Amino acid sequence: MSSRLKALVWLSSLLVIAGTIALIVVGIVVTDDHPLSTLSPVGRQGRDIARLINPIFIVAGVVFFLVQGAVLALWWRYRVGGSDTGDGEHGFYEDDEFPDQIHGNDRLEIAWTIIPTVLLAVISVFTLVALFALDDVEASEEDMVVTVIGQQWWWEYQYHLDGDTTTAPDFVTANELVIPAGVDVALDIKSRDVIHSFWIPKLNGKRDAVPGRSHDWVIQADNPGRYRGQCTEFCGLSHGYMKMVAVALTPSEFAQWRDNQMTPAEAPAEGTAAAAGWEVFSQQCASCHAVNGLTSAANRGGAAESPPDDWDIYGEFNGGYAGPVITDELIAGAAPNLTHLMTRGTFAGSIFDLYLGAGDHIPYLELANQGTLNRGDLEAWIYNAPERKPADADGLRGMPARTGLSTTDIDNVVAFLSTLD
Repeated sequence: MSSRLKALVWLSSLLVIAGTIALIVVGIVVTDDHPLSTLSPVGRQGRDIARLINPIFIVAGVVFFLVQGAVLALWWRYRVGGSDTGDGEHGFYEDDEFPDQIHGNDRLEIAWTIIPTVLLAVISVFTLVALFALDDVEASEEDMVVTVIGQQWWWEYQYHLDGDTTTAPDFVTANELVIPAGVDVALDIKSRDVIHSFWIPKLNGKRDAVPGRSHDWVIQADNPGRYRGQCTEFCGLSHGYMKMVAVALTPSEFAQWRDNQMTPAEAPAEGTAAAAGWEVFSQQCASCHAVNGLTSAANRGGAAESPPDDWDIYGEFNGGYAGPVITDELIAGAAPNLTHLMTRGTFAGSIFDLYLGAGDHIPYLELANQGTLNRGDLEAWIYNAPERKPADADGLRGMPARTGLSTTDIDNVVAFLSTLD
């Protein structure tokens, strides 16, 4: 047996061992508690994907072990016997001797052509059925539609409660998509800068967010809970830090959350730290961030104006009370709406928890009342965001540093932000 053939045999053996170990490791590590696990879907679309993928993985695993098992059997049967002499009947051969070569077994060739063809045909049928089910994203005009906008490096959600995405959204939020449990929620996925990909694995598969295009999608959660997601299209420096959270609430809780999101913020009382923080915010932050009731794209630092009827090609609001901020200071043209920041569990593209140790033990609607503010990460983010999350602030991508602010300024800004519930 040649040295090259020996190397191939040993490589095949190592692949079998490595594959077995990998399957065991995956089975141990990727548990139901893993935030990005697809093994325990909790939504209709997630189950449709699991019903397709799981049998395919099983078939692929069986084929893998059959093929690798045959390689090992042939290796053992025709292994070299060193200095032993024999006729090959028991698998012993001299180093320079080869087994009888058999070529052109018609039955085997027909079998290993037909069997994969049948397998792939069956898989194709079930794949098409699953794809048609996943592409069922129609929603009536009365259904709520959420416009999902990817940008470097966070997600914006514009809620159209009447389903009409050609008019101004009823309210805008960021990073956390809040939905009622047990209801199909239509999504309209877009991008403001580069290609992103929206993925909440426990609820549905992936859908690309492409500049200049609109992709319909649907998401649904069986039960209330918080489900993590991740951008899955490389989109720049902080692609790995572009996360998202889907929060499913009971219908009554969702109605309470929705009504609160539509309430504008109020100016803090004069003479307070929050009022001083608002002064700093209006000068340093309001050029990008909107706080409904306090800022507008057309009138920074003053009362919000009624929204005009001008819309750009993405269907996004060009300034005003309800819409996102459109600014020339960023490539994406917008920054997260902060009107009800304290009602969220995360910030900075969902890479930091807004409350310490909140987890799932504090009800989502009670975070602002019961949670302990993660002041350390929030202040560090305001002071030097690019240090915490890679960005190209000089290239108008990502939040710039505010290292010119004093400690007192940052404390006051946090005091102001703490009123946004």
